[in-house]
Amino acid sequence: MQKRVVFRQAWLPYLLLAPQIAITLVFFIWPASQALWQSMLIQDAFGLSVQFVWFENFERLFHNADYVHSIKVTAVFSLAVTALGLSISLLLAAMADHVIRGATAYKTLLIWPYAVAPAIAGILWLFLFNPSVGIIAYLLKGIGIDWNHQISGGQAMTLVVIAAAWKQIS
Repeated sequence: MQKRVVFRQAWLPYLLLAPQIAITLVFFIWPASQALWQSMLIQDAFGLSVQFVWFENFERLFHNADYVHSIKVTAVFSLAVTALGLSISLLLAAMADHVIRGATAYKTLLIWPYAVAPAIAGILWLFLFNPSVGIIAYLLKGIGIDWNHQISGGQAMTLVVIAAAWKQIS
């Protein structure tokens, strides 16, 4: 049975919550409400004339094919990184549950994403998958896959998903 904390003064819990509520209001609620208000306006380039248009901006935005496509790409990326990252993480956790051969190499691979800075990881992925000199691009060409993520959107998405999942695994 847990002991419940009882404050002697009724105002003390509110006083303790006040700083967090103030921070939330100032840094989250107020900017979000300002953004929502400004999204319902049309201004000229210099901000001299402002016209209130309600939801016309959103209507125009959701009828823009490029915007809808970018939302779909973002959803695919998010779902793919989540699914791949969770699947590999669960597999690694199951493997770590019992002793395996090559435990030293396994531990090294687990800690590697932490040890490598994001900028260095980006350069590493660039060299591995470079269509001209990359070792993985060379191996993929050997099995009949013409890898060039610089001109193929699908291959670029695959590479970014793999790299993002790799950074999230550890």
